[in-house]
Amino acid sequence: MAARDLLRYWAWLVSGFLVIVGAIGLVTEKVGPLPTNRVHALGTNLAVGLVGFAFARFSREDVFVLLAGLGMLVLALLGFVPATHTWLYQTLNMDRAETYFQLAGGVVSLALWASARKRA
Repeated sequence: MAARDLLRYWAWLVSGFLVIVGAIGLVTEKVGPLPTNRVHALGTNLAVGLVGFAFARFSREDVFVLLAGLGMLVLALLGFVPATHTWLYQTLNMDRAETYFQLAGGVVSLALWASARKRA
């Protein structure tokens, strides 16, 4: 499978996952092992997932994967910093597991983006 195709699949997977988790997060405070709330569900899940579908509509999955990867890394960084960890938990109901999840997603996204960019 070409790196560009893998990047496209990743963009659709991330967008779909975020929309589904965001919709579930509107009615519950926990999605599997990850805590959530309405602000988190609307702001970081549904909104980003729908924006991902918009980027895919115009065949710009590469831009979405780059921006989403950077956003995930920023959230992970804020989750690891003690001064902002409490604020993230109070505002977005993000715990340490969510921080690691964001870190992993950001690293995978940026690795796929870099791989597809090299081959373009």
